[in-house]
Amino acid sequence: MVVSIKVLKEYLSFMNQVNILSYIVYALVFVSMIIGIKRASKNQLNENAFSLEAMTSLKGVMALFVLFHHMAQQKIFEISSNYNAEKNFATVVPFFEFIGFLFVAVFFFCSGYGLYRSLSVKENYLKGFLKKRVLPIIISYYVMIAIYAAYYLIVGNDFTLTQWILKVTGLILINSQSWYVYVICLMYVVFYLVFRKNRDNKAGIWILLAVALLQGLLFIVNGHFPWWLMKPSWNTALLSPDTPWWQKPCQLLFEGEWWVDSTVAFVLGIFIAQKQNSFIEWAKKCYWFKFAVITILFVVINGAGIVTLWEVGYWTEFSGNLGTSNKAICYCVQQLQVIITCLFVIMLMQKVYVQNRLYNTLGKISLEFYLMQELVLFSTYFIIKTPADMENPSIWPVAGWFVLVVATVFASALIYHWINVFCTKKLKASK
Repeated sequence: MVVSIKVLKEYLSFMNQVNILSYIVYALVFVSMIIGIKRASKNQLNENAFSLEAMTSLKGVMALFVLFHHMAQQKIFEISSNYNAEKNFATVVPFFEFIGFLFVAVFFFCSGYGLYRSLSVKENYLKGFLKKRVLPIIISYYVMIAIYAAYYLIVGNDFTLTQWILKVTGLILINSQSWYVYVICLMYVVFYLVFRKNRDNKAGIWILLAVALLQGLLFIVNGHFPWWLMKPSWNTALLSPDTPWWQKPCQLLFEGEWWVDSTVAFVLGIFIAQKQNSFIEWAKKCYWFKFAVITILFVVINGAGIVTLWEVGYWTEFSGNLGTSNKAICYCVQQLQVIITCLFVIMLMQKVYVQNRLYNTLGKISLEFYLMQELVLFSTYFIIKTPADMENPSIWPVAGWFVLVVATVFASALIYHWINVFCTKKLKASK
């Protein structure tokens, strides 16, 4: 308990080190959100909080936050402070560093909710579902593979022939952030199989929940290395030139907690869609009391999640402990974080939500915006040296890099989206 309090104090101290760039970012994001914001009148709830437009803008907000999360993980954001040097944490957008999986969880929630709402209001919605909904994602994914393959051919790479074959065929990741495609396609297929004969399948929600939790169990057992091979120690895997690439951490599919810790939100989205009218009626009664309780839970559980991540941790291979207990504890705590965060978001949207052209556009290209991030992050380091290598790091090169990344990701996502529309429009238009 004493250690937990100490870690929490360290985290709060760390958050106090936020520099001016963070405040500028937060201010700009706030301003961008209040333009066109939808607020419910007194004693009323937003009637369109679950509308397609509201959910699309919500995905746009989360897409931007996921980019901030990935930027916060870059060493380019490190500054010369004793605490930062010890913990190796980013400080420009620190709020986003430890909760990226929660932003992805909202994506999963929106997907699950949207699928079931479409199923409940559209006749023959599942007719041609795999062709119209899943195949376009797969085609878009291989378009992305082609883009990344061209990039690595131009800038150089150290991939073996086997790696090249596996990467271009999609059997391993050429873009480490593209794991989302595999998981969402899996959940789409299970959704289709569960509801294709009976949209009111009572067992469907439980089957989907089981699939989501089984993915978590797979990771807990497998960890960050292939379980069927001899597991080297963390240091051996990273440092030894003799270690085969496939025995290094997170080289194969479903090796990494980020593959599994948000998926339960997809099931929660379906559940809320099934119970939408009941949920709205429940929310109307003593709304502010319920919202206050959920807000407190949101703060407390996410704080506990950060402490758990620091004290317990997923990366037990680092200490030579290849057991599953640490991973199981972190996974269970993060499931609570995901559920409470999604409930907090949809309760908040009952009173206020973002809906404007910027976030609506981001929401429509959110998948492309997400998949282009790694390429842009890797290809824009020329703008600045790593601040860790600078005696007196300046905020302005970092700010320039920040703006460059956001603008480039947005532009490349638009181009990528237009390519995807061209490649998949016949599939989506077919009857």
